[in-house]
Amino acid sequence: MNQINPAKSKNWVITLFLTGIVALISVVMGSFAQELEPRYLILMISVMGAWVVYSIFNGVSLHGSLILISLTLIKPLMSVFFLLLLLFIFLIIVEMYQKEQLSLQIPYPLAIFFILAFGIYSALRISDPLGYTMFFTTVIVPVLTLILCQNARLKEESLVIWMKAIVAVGAFVGAYGIYIAIQNPFERLGSFWYTAMTINGFYTMAFFFALSLLFRSTEQYWKVIYTLAALLILFGMLYTYTRMAIIAVAFGIFLFMIRVRVMRFLGIIFLGLLPLVIPSTMISRIELGFNNDVSLIIRGLAWYLAGLQIYHNPITGIGFGVWTEWYPTIIPARQLYAQHPHNLYLNLMVEMGIIAGLSYLYIIFSILRRYWKSYVAQSQDILHYGAFVGMMAVMFACITDIFIQQHIVSIMFWLSLGIMLNLSNKRESHE
Repeated sequence: MNQINPAKSKNWVITLFLTGIVALISVVMGSFAQELEPRYLILMISVMGAWVVYSIFNGVSLHGSLILISLTLIKPLMSVFFLLLLLFIFLIIVEMYQKEQLSLQIPYPLAIFFILAFGIYSALRISDPLGYTMFFTTVIVPVLTLILCQNARLKEESLVIWMKAIVAVGAFVGAYGIYIAIQNPFERLGSFWYTAMTINGFYTMAFFFALSLLFRSTEQYWKVIYTLAALLILFGMLYTYTRMAIIAVAFGIFLFMIRVRVMRFLGIIFLGLLPLVIPSTMISRIELGFNNDVSLIIRGLAWYLAGLQIYHNPITGIGFGVWTEWYPTIIPARQLYAQHPHNLYLNLMVEMGIIAGLSYLYIIFSILRRYWKSYVAQSQDILHYGAFVGMMAVMFACITDIFIQQHIVSIMFWLSLGIMLNLSNKRESHE
């Protein structure tokens, strides 16, 4: 009697999963096809095709999908965002199935429960389409990404691959951003992205990842490559004319100066020469900020009103996207409109309530703390310190924006955090 080979059986099941997810992705892509420009549709099909071919020959895994995921940061299409969520579900199934014993581990179960419970309740009050996007970026992305990374087969090499991919994409996007900014000197443009503000969450992490790889490299050739990449990303950021981007960079460089001796000298030079490289339009906007910049007034009003909403709705919040309809009824002046409270920490509690908001932030800072204790404090490898600084710089920038609640940036942030979680788990298990 012929016996079934478990390895072959597993491969067949994974192949069926792969076929099913590709079919599902094809259906989703078809529904979005009419809204996409042909060049973007061709790009999506090409990238997905390359990933499928790679997976057939090398196996399906999160590790093998990192470069594919990084390419979505070139152009943050909403359709691609939902395709990535489908991919994450598929990868969770594959990673879970490929374990010796079938199991699914859920990190931070209580905090995730609170995020899901209050997040779903907040989603029930959505009346604006933007609210559904916020629900997915704030609730679904963290939960899916952390579960995926908790169960994935990752290693330190995965972090290196991810950081290199982010830097490569960042340099490419930054180069184009510089080009179009020179062509349109009085407009705030975000390279391939829709807005100049949103892209700075991506630029901030990419810049510090580039610095990490630069200081880690031992070969002069790669030092030159990463220096060029860091400069392209930095200038791409400067040409968005966003003041908080400069402050976030300065904050991250200060953190680098604490740990890296050579960075103390370079950081002082950088901060001293920064005014010379800032575009004139950016300087005008900075000067305006000290006089009568309406954006400062908007933020002040938004923070005050957000505080009132938290006071009146401390447990459940007001729901995702409700702010966009409620705010104009309080501040009818169009020039003072704020799409959100312009502060991640306030916005989380405004939308989901204090319990879910604090649970969300607890997960972030708990993972960063564990990563610091497991890797940064125990190792002289600048890669880990740079990854940590990149995450902290984004959280600092979120004082005046909600970067990690925006769709593609949320995936980039939470996947980086998930890789840190995975590595911390492995290091702690060996101690």
